[in-house]
Amino acid sequence: MKTKHIHKISKGITLLIVLSCVAALAAAGQILYESSGISSFKLKQAEDGSRVIQRTSQDYQTFRSYSEVDGDQLYLVGSAKTTEQYLSAEGISGSISWSVRKGERLEQVLWGKSEVATELNVHDNYPVLVSGLGGCCAEVTGYRLFNLEDGRLLMSFNDFKYRQRVTQPFSLEVPNSDLAVRYIGLISQDSTRDRDFVTPAAGKKAVLLIKYANEMLRQKLQVDMEVADGYAASVLDVKLEKDPAAPNSDKIEFRDDQATLWNIDGATNPAQVSGVILTVTIDAGLGAKTIKIPVKNDRLDLGSAQIPGGVSIQPLVQLGVF
Repeated sequence: MKTKHIHKISKGITLLIVLSCVAALAAAGQILYESSGISSFKLKQAEDGSRVIQRTSQDYQTFRSYSEVDGDQLYLVGSAKTTEQYLSAEGISGSISWSVRKGERLEQVLWGKSEVATELNVHDNYPVLVSGLGGCCAEVTGYRLFNLEDGRLLMSFNDFKYRQRVTQPFSLEVPNSDLAVRYIGLISQDSTRDRDFVTPAAGKKAVLLIKYANEMLRQKLQVDMEVADGYAASVLDVKLEKDPAAPNSDKIEFRDDQATLWNIDGATNPAQVSGVILTVTIDAGLGAKTIKIPVKNDRLDLGSAQIPGGVSIQPLVQLGVF
């Protein structure tokens, strides 16, 4: 019995030594890149006597991609955010500064930016990041979609589902293809930013901007409509649907705001991008009106759009459409 007891103690000591060695090796591992920041919380009193919560935080988000040419790539988005929130009123304000790195040791700084914003989110699957500016009361958070590699602004948009974390507008992805992801976004007059509307058609008010982009903004359309006295236009619903007129559109799959275009699986020509319809329902005090714009030949096709009475659409940007 004593021999067995000694044997158990010996095995326990051996295991402890092995674990200690593993921990020592891990601690001695080479650090390829390191960064740190400061987080803080302050409860302040403004000159008018109201109380204000100020938060400062550092965040690190990563994105990984793989290609036969570049292999496995790791991106790091490091950001510093400061927000202020008044306890006696709705709304939030803030600013964010961020930089994007990549490389074996994250040694390559790709780009950086500072702007008035209250949130920053990196997409899980697409090489993009989104900044958002919250606001007050009935304002809708204005989002901006940036290319992760070079910082190019692809579009601004609103999220009409009011999700907690937003990483994209609508997207169209062609499976088994090198074609870039297409994005469709909308901006309303309630947006906290980027309400770059132009003079509306006679007798109407500008109510919505609709944008289409891939590696850059390719289309921007303005929706003008008749608005009843004392009313403002409200976006009731925005969604993507399968276009029954497009060949094989029944193969298209939807997941939240992402559409996978299996109808053109493996396509190499941008002109093949088609198969969905953007459907928007708006009420401006004269009854709900629904606009339907199909995507054809890699563009929002106004020639095939269904536009109800009292509504008109004017193209503001038309780049490289087929």
